[in-house]
Amino acid sequence: MNHSILLAALLLPAGLAAPALAQIQIPINPKASYLRTYTDPSAVPAAAVPLSALGTGPGQWLNITTVGGFYNGGGVDNVKALACVFSSSSVLQADGIVHRVLNPIPAGTSFASSNTYYGNVTTDIAEDFLVSNSLANGTLVKVPPGATHIFFAIPDNYYSHNTDPNNDYFVVFSPGVPATMQGTAEDCELRTGISTTTTVTPDVKTAVPFTTIYATIHQRYGISAGQLYLLAFDVFPTAGAPPLEVLPGIRVGPNFAVLQFGLVSATPAQWSVFVSPGYAGDTLILQAAFLSDTARNGLLVTSDAHQIQLL
Repeated sequence: MNHSILLAALLLPAGLAAPALAQIQIPINPKASYLRTYTDPSAVPAAAVPLSALGTGPGQWLNITTVGGFYNGGGVDNVKALACVFSSSSVLQADGIVHRVLNPIPAGTSFASSNTYYGNVTTDIAEDFLVSNSLANGTLVKVPPGATHIFFAIPDNYYSHNTDPNNDYFVVFSPGVPATMQGTAEDCELRTGISTTTTVTPDVKTAVPFTTIYATIHQRYGISAGQLYLLAFDVFPTAGAPPLEVLPGIRVGPNFAVLQFGLVSATPAQWSVFVSPGYAGDTLILQAAFLSDTARNGLLVTSDAHQIQLL
């Protein structure tokens, strides 16, 4: 089948291995931090958790999420926020040092932690990653080479007023299962739907003629506004070999093309296409990316690639 013809036909406007660990819950002390603090008398050091105790290690995928919530001095006891950092050491250095985690290893969704409430001193380190904030709860992360421990803490600018009155705030570690065509597992999220609401999963869907494929591009944690986004396309015979991963999280084949681009905003970007008859046996690949200077690969934060099998 001529896939270049398929590409032209589809662009008809239709309207605008898993780690063997069990699930483990650990209480979160809302006053504990691996970040620098300043004039924060009740703040305490965060503990290092050995990855061996979680039944995981380098190269394996890990799901991290939270249950419950805490009180941060305002509102009610349901705030969710958590960040983590991998390390090749269990050492947490004295407060007052920005890089308190002695040997941090970058992974996951990079973010900037705020300066301290008192003194306005910097706390940010490049290696830690978001797990939960007000927009999203949970992340999938690949344990990086050399990692032996993980630290977790609420990313905050003042810890002394944090409490958990009902002691219900926990971090949950569980086996991670990557997508069929896994992206970089950072802030970029693609959702697709066939004549219905778009969803993250399943990442492999089927479409019959006279339906509409919808795609929406989201920033999971709301930290990528103003960056350039891309929506890319490829197509291959369903019974054949899919495009290769030429860069981390990027699939590129002979029919690769950029369908849409623009600036990331709070409103998800949208794209749709009408499925013409006569293309059964092909699979359409859609993948989104943000051009980001905080990307772990230095260039792109990519979503999982979704496969739409045409029937």
